[in-house]
Amino acid sequence: MSEAAEYRYRAAQRTGTVETGSVQAASREAASDMLAARGLFPLEVVPAARAEGRSRRMSPDDLALGLRVLATLLEAGLPLARALAAMDDLVPASWRAALPGIRDAVRGGSSFAAALAAAPLALPPLVVGMVQAGEAAGSVARAVTRAAELTEGAAATGRALRNALAYPLILAVAGGSSVVLLVGVVLPRFAAILGDLGQDLPPSARLVLRLSDAVQAGWMPALATLAVLLVAWRAWTGTVGGRVAWHAFLLGVPGVGGVRRSSATARFCAALAALLESGVPIAGALTHASRAAGDAALSARIVAAREAVLGGQGLARALEDQDAATPTALRLMRAGEETGSLAPMLDRASRMEADRADQLVRTAVRLLEPALIVAFGGIVALIAGALLQAVYSVRPVL
Repeated sequence: MSEAAEYRYRAAQRTGTVETGSVQAASREAASDMLAARGLFPLEVVPAARAEGRSRRMSPDDLALGLRVLATLLEAGLPLARALAAMDDLVPASWRAALPGIRDAVRGGSSFAAALAAAPLALPPLVVGMVQAGEAAGSVARAVTRAAELTEGAAATGRALRNALAYPLILAVAGGSSVVLLVGVVLPRFAAILGDLGQDLPPSARLVLRLSDAVQAGWMPALATLAVLLVAWRAWTGTVGGRVAWHAFLLGVPGVGGVRRSSATARFCAALAALLESGVPIAGALTHASRAAGDAALSARIVAAREAVLGGQGLARALEDQDAATPTALRLMRAGEETGSLAPMLDRASRMEADRADQLVRTAVRLLEPALIVAFGGIVALIAGALLQAVYSVRPVL
């Protein structure tokens, strides 16, 4: 008889909330059975020793590329074991250290989803859940392909956002450096020169220098205060309630809230569509897809809507009552429920909301650039005016 070992787990309760903990079992499958007997839906079951050495989450680009390589090999007709063996030379380095363990687990009789969950890859639970659903439905290749599509979309969105913010960031750094140089070096030297000449500084120059002195005297206390507030904020948002409250606050911020709501709705709809296409029941699909939203407040609302769906209410109506999705997505869901094509309509809603979020971000960036130019231009103009007054003040009075 195998010796019992400790397994860490993440499992969904019947209410939709996620429970974490550990159990003693002879194998991962036995641990999963124990959780199922307690009325839990296992999302991740990992040996405790391996969980402690789990690596950080890989980049979205590496995750997407690895899943796409595996999906391509499986769609080409290769058995899972041969596809995993062929991945070594095709995937990023962040995947290679985990591949031997995944192959050994699959050869040892573990399911592919369990092998992925136990691997030191820190894969998103949605990916593991989709693979698990694909295995149950006998369509692993399709499930991995959909997971690759979702991660590729997330990676593309991240790249687009970084590219859009590159120029404003450069502008902010250049403008800030110019202001620091003028206020911290140039203007004080002019003040010293005028003092040596027995001249008084003009009012504008005195104002700028006083502001500079105030900043120099207060930046250390301000930095310390900011560090304390940041630590407190991280501790608060590290709790479930704090994270939900913070994300709910962000949803109410003009501009930011619209982008977050559209982005979260796009991720939720894409995940739910993929899970339903893979044959996952609506209850389990909503549990997985709620975490894919990436917003704790909306995820909590989706979990609350899940209870109404289990009680017989329509998906669109339940989400609308909880304010858990955008109006456009709700209309498409309602049309999908009425026509029996919910998954395709969810996929369409995902694409529309992703495009809308991208457009909102691009519009905000286009407005940010001139705002930065005007702001730094105004500051530099003020300092330049003070310098000019200082220069003209040394001219003899005729």
